[in-house]
Amino acid sequence: MKTPLPLRLAAAFLTPLALAAQSAPAGKPAAEETVLLPAFTIHSETESGYAATNSISATKVATELKKMPLSIDVITEQLFKDYGLTEVYDILALSSGVQSSQRAATGNLESYTIRGFTTFFSARNGNTNLRSYDSANVARVEVVNGPASVLYGQLDPGGVANTVTKQPSVKRASHLRLEVGSWSYYRAELGTTGPLNPSGTLTYRVDGSWTDRDGYRDYDEMKKTFIAPVIRWAPRKGTSLTLDAEWADMDLTGTANWPRFNNRLVAPFVVKFADMIPRTWNGQGPGLGTHTGNRIYAATLEHAFTDRIVLRNVAGVSSVRRNAYEAGATAINITATTPAGQLPYSRSLSGSYSNGQTFANTLNLAARFDFSRRHYTRLVAGWEYVSARSYSESRASGIAGGLGVATPPNWDLANPATWDRTVPPLSANRITGYSGARFWDDKFYLVDALALFDERLMFLGGLNYSKIQSLTLNYAANTRLRIERDRTTPQAGAVFRVTKALGLYANFSESFRQITSLRTNADRSQTPFDPLIAKGYDYGFKFDFADGRYSGQATVFKTININGRQSFSATDAIGAYTYETQVGENRAKGFEFRLSANVTKDFQLVGGYTQTHSFVSKNPANPAIVGRAQIRSPTHAWTVTTSYRFSEGWLKGVSTGANISYRGQAKAFETNDIYPFLLDPRVVVNARAGYSAKIFGRPVSYNLTVSNLLSEKYYPSSISMGDPISYRLSAEHRF
Repeated sequence: MKTPLPLRLAAAFLTPLALAAQSAPAGKPAAEETVLLPAFTIHSETESGYAATNSISATKVATELKKMPLSIDVITEQLFKDYGLTEVYDILALSSGVQSSQRAATGNLESYTIRGFTTFFSARNGNTNLRSYDSANVARVEVVNGPASVLYGQLDPGGVANTVTKQPSVKRASHLRLEVGSWSYYRAELGTTGPLNPSGTLTYRVDGSWTDRDGYRDYDEMKKTFIAPVIRWAPRKGTSLTLDAEWADMDLTGTANWPRFNNRLVAPFVVKFADMIPRTWNGQGPGLGTHTGNRIYAATLEHAFTDRIVLRNVAGVSSVRRNAYEAGATAINITATTPAGQLPYSRSLSGSYSNGQTFANTLNLAARFDFSRRHYTRLVAGWEYVSARSYSESRASGIAGGLGVATPPNWDLANPATWDRTVPPLSANRITGYSGARFWDDKFYLVDALALFDERLMFLGGLNYSKIQSLTLNYAANTRLRIERDRTTPQAGAVFRVTKALGLYANFSESFRQITSLRTNADRSQTPFDPLIAKGYDYGFKFDFADGRYSGQATVFKTININGRQSFSATDAIGAYTYETQVGENRAKGFEFRLSANVTKDFQLVGGYTQTHSFVSKNPANPAIVGRAQIRSPTHAWTVTTSYRFSEGWLKGVSTGANISYRGQAKAFETNDIYPFLLDPRVVVNARAGYSAKIFGRPVSYNLTVSNLLSEKYYPSSISMGDPISYRLSAEHRF
């Protein structure tokens, strides 16, 4: 694809701001100058514990949470390290507004639900084309709640989780962390950073980890190697070049033990899966699993024209190779002729070879202009170009046209002798798909944060124009499908500070996502789908009492997702066929509350509560499901995490805490009858105790984590039961 036009548009878009900046007067600094300058990174060392004061996920530059008319939840490194969480999928469970709703049996796909809408999108340093594979180089995870396409482009309505990676430092520091735990869990993590020359203009950072673990289920194991090196050259103040890479290799067997009929009336009798076979049972086995190899290479150039104007360009290339093979389509098939006491369990084998490469370039210009000592504005203008290609070959068990291998025979779950785990190699299965895809995305956006009357009134507005092109190649059918769509997406919000510690806010935002297939119309013609559009409304207040000791927010939200895909059956002179329209609609409304409290100098508490009513509001193709709750969205969810550190007396250095979370009952997936598959309500308690001291003048800390302290039995997703009680002990040495 040719790019001169986007480059010319980007130059035309950004150059006037740069020229204006160089001629603009510096103005007198405000009282909170160090916070208000446009900075593309957050110096996490200025924050400690579980509470965060600022974010970059909503404006691309560091901004105080209390000054943004948005709902953002920040999970700090200290919080997820205290509870031994190393996978982003698990870290997100620390936010009450996020439900870790689905993980493919062999771990090759992950999704989560925010505000009642399930999404497969996540972001790494603001780029949704990249993802983080390990917490070793993650400084924090920021969850932006609600539609957020102004900065992120294609996105689902609920929001997005953005991981922020660690950066090099001129201060030399290293750490080694060793962990052991239940079910043969072993992990080593090493990180080091510091200067490479006496002047400190050349700095580095390297973070790596090695993980080898089993699970409490049979045939559940993972091995992962991860390393992330970074080098930064800063020849002068305000100018730097950063080169970073990330390599991850992971082998995961995975789990599959969903087949249960709890809470379902199934003729001729009720089956309770958990009462029939051991909790350790797993539908996967030897020869099944996923190998994932992820590579990221990026270069970041940052230059400050003045103390108020900063230009940044990030260019990166990523590649992902994945081989997946799993037992899928699991179900208990009971009919009127099924002998009493038998549980026929159908199995099928499927897998794929896939690889993809992505090039992404993001150009941002951040500027601050002061109108007077009482008013200023901060602008972030950006252009992002993405070019991606992928290839996939899918295979599945079953014989067609004399090719393939037979689908494995049913197991009788009541008779372990029938559990034959022998599987043919993936290459022996028949090919069911052989395809490739190309994708191009041009995004231009402008975000403006306007502060008036000494920040008494703050506005946040933005506009995004995205042009998307996709080309899908079906090699088996020798067909090509090209789709071109564009979309302009707005956002507008304001915060009014009633007092210094209390602010009222409102926000409107949109998101969109393009379906990359053709729609069959009523006259049998085919046209591209229109983008799925979501509109979000937030109203609430933010508080920051007792000099920041008690801070948080309360939000009432409503999201309307339109252009939902609908299928209808029809018959004409040619015969029966199915056509599609975009007249479906889903809605979500609810309430969020977030609190961070430093009750004393030693006792800290963070937590939140989310109430969500997410439902189908329009569905002409199936009116019977209108009003039904959307899948994987509990009505009530809350989480509270505490930490107490003894700073005096004979217990000095000891710390203790607990994380308690609740998720209400939710629907696992949609069914055509009135008996849905349900995910259990549960209260899960995780506890920890630690000790910190100095050995030979160097800090050393020990941490014991007990997960699922009460060994609650529940299904968090439609894949497998939650882990029972487990233990993990870590020792970390800093030098």
